[in-house]
Amino acid sequence: MSTTNTTTRFTTPSAEQRIDPEDATGSAVRTCTDSSTGWTICTLRAVLDRRQGGGHRSVLEVRICPEAGNNAFSFQIDGRELLVPPPALSDLPGYTFGVPLLYPTPNRVRGSTFTFEGRTFSFPPNDGPNFLHGLVHSIPWEHSSPIVRGDSAELTTWLDVRSGHSLYERFPIHHRVRITFTLSPRGLRYDLSIENLDRARLPFGFGIHPYFAILGERESTRVCIPAAAHMRTTSDLLPTGAVEPLEHTSFDLREPVSLARLDLDDVFSGLSEHRPAFYDDLRFGLKMVLRASPIFTHAVLFCPKGRSFFCLENQTCSTDAHNLYARGLARESHLLVVEPSETTTGWVELEPSLVASPSPPPGPPFVTSMIQ
Repeated sequence: MSTTNTTTRFTTPSAEQRIDPEDATGSAVRTCTDSSTGWTICTLRAVLDRRQGGGHRSVLEVRICPEAGNNAFSFQIDGRELLVPPPALSDLPGYTFGVPLLYPTPNRVRGSTFTFEGRTFSFPPNDGPNFLHGLVHSIPWEHSSPIVRGDSAELTTWLDVRSGHSLYERFPIHHRVRITFTLSPRGLRYDLSIENLDRARLPFGFGIHPYFAILGERESTRVCIPAAAHMRTTSDLLPTGAVEPLEHTSFDLREPVSLARLDLDDVFSGLSEHRPAFYDDLRFGLKMVLRASPIFTHAVLFCPKGRSFFCLENQTCSTDAHNLYARGLARESHLLVVEPSETTTGWVELEPSLVASPSPPPGPPFVTSMIQ
């Protein structure tokens, strides 16, 4: 997917709907409707903390489309796009642009089926014989109106999964999924809540799948994943259940490693809030820390050679977690189970910082959005 020279086109809001990029006085929210799809675009704005902004007031802006899988498809700092947005908003549903949400089965499910406590759950194969990336990345989410709360901008979204809901057809457990997006001087935060309203126990995994744009060359972009172990996989990228130490392997990313040396689609385990993954771009002076709450123990790094993006994905569990759990590998899978009438919560933060004020890069323009 080469997007470096692409301009993303959506509805251009009227003057009263726009967030003035020159007004960096504080947080703000806007909504507009895309004329081609009729979908709502919610824009959140905040001012990056000076300590993270290289000493000046950098403006952060995030665009979210709840109707297209609740995807935060644009994340900009001072107008520079950090993600890979879609060519048109109608292309957003799916898992190839922005930040798709992966639930209740992050990444692959072997044979597109799993069994939990005597119940079999089956899914339509979309990756050979396997099922990839869950059930929520393409469906509409309900949402409130975005609000300003102090120096932050906030949007609450949810799914009420009950009989008649498209998610219930494949995952028939009555529950509510809630995500609150908060853009603050620290960055973008996802607050997750899974409330079990059923009599049955609810087994789930959740992950984010951000498509980070490579701003310049692969050589100047480095990734660090301070994990405890790497999960061995079969040839079709499904974990065997075995974990291996990182020492003296090509998977040892506990110190920053250039993307020029990497071509991976692998699962790492043993992450913690106090050892967050991050990437940095030495050319542009950008660092992005992906901090997460304790339930997010796993991460996937997808960085195919020759592509203009990479994905650093926080997950609450391993790939194929439900089937590993069924084999007795509860620790390795870290599948989360919500008891009836209980709620599980967690969060992920994308925290950008600038070492110095970036200058416009030479050559072709960056991916940008026509929404101003």
